Amino acid sequence: MQSVNSGQYRGIDISNWQGDVDFSQVKASGVEIVYIMTTEGTGFVNPYLDSFYSGAKANGLKVGFYHYFLGSDNPIEQANYFASKIGDKVPDCRLALDLESANGLGATALTTNAIAFLHQVEKLTGKAVVVYTYTSFARNNIDSRLGVFPLWIAEYGVDTPESNPAWDSWIGFQYSSTGSVPGVSGDCDMDVFMKEILLSNSSSDSTPIPPEIHTSDNYYIVQSGDTLSGIAEEYNTTYQVLAQLNGIRNPNLIYVGEKILLPGGSSGGGSGSGSSASYYIVQPGDTLSGIAEKYNTTYQILAQLNGISNPNLIYAGQKILLPSGSSSSYYTVQSGDTLSGIAEKYNTTYQHLAQINGISNPNLIHPGQIIKIS
Repeated sequence: MQSVNSGQYRGIDISNWQGDVDFSQVKASGVEIVYIMTTEGTGFVNPYLDSFYSGAKANGLKVGFYHYFLGSDNPIEQANYFASKIGDKVPDCRLALDLESANGLGATALTTNAIAFLHQVEKLTGKAVVVYTYTSFARNNIDSRLGVFPLWIAEYGVDTPESNPAWDSWIGFQYSSTGSVPGVSGDCDMDVFMKEILLSNSSSDSTPIPPEIHTSDNYYIVQSGDTLSGIAEEYNTTYQVLAQLNGIRNPNLIYVGEKILLPGGSSGGGSGSGSSASYYIVQPGDTLSGIAEKYNTTYQILAQLNGISNPNLIYAGQKILLPSGSSSSYYTVQSGDTLSGIAEKYNTTYQHLAQINGISNPNLIHPGQIIKIS
């Protein structure tokens, strides 16, 4: 068993594969932290989630939750699903992204999707996050932008994890997948955690948001029915160029809402172009039909335009693309922007923008954030 020093915690992580667990025995064995597999993609929830949570809490164990990420699935939908299944459960540890499946994506695209997931989880839960991955995956499948988030690293048969391009330190180390723990059937993942894994010891409830891969606003938002070749034709380029520029390994795999960076100088008439698209940010209590009425359109058009299969299912914070010509004034924050600078650009005040956007700290905005102007 890996040695544990002062300020470190013995931990395990478990999933549905473990079946029933006797947490009183787990606690008696010296384990202090239990991470529970919660969800995978947007369609699987651990059937033991509730019993694991109640059993661990009842025995005084510190609890964390993790989501198994499917790289090519919509990251925002995955984050929404994960957060919804945590519900009113109270984690003691950072919420974890289990990143070990690229699903055909290149490092750039996978990293972008992972960052989108992590930001959405923080936004929905108000809790800090951590990235779980293993050394060889980190070396070959992600880029350094993820390094702004803390790391929970897996590597077996070593006393200390080897280096990787994104991180030079870790707050969690999974050193074995074949451990034996009283109360747990079969093999068990074994971990050592630093105190920073605990929410009570995290420096803040959110992670600083890294700049996006490009700061240019020359991009296209993928709509339902779009293909990469179709987008390329509209903007006088090729799907190969778009794939290379956006780190898309499979040109046939793009999703509604994805932001496609366009080559410098591209021009076209697409309604998803970053500088001309109009959006509405869903507020609590909104309905798609109510939004449609507000912007003189129909809920059917909005559903088709945004790839919404169930018009009754929208969520607060969702970005709704409006038809061309809709009266709306929003601004997408770029790297280096300040709220006062945006206000000056639109002949208003930062106090007004903060008030109508519910921004409590005018100094805290981030790239990709949608700011309502009027």
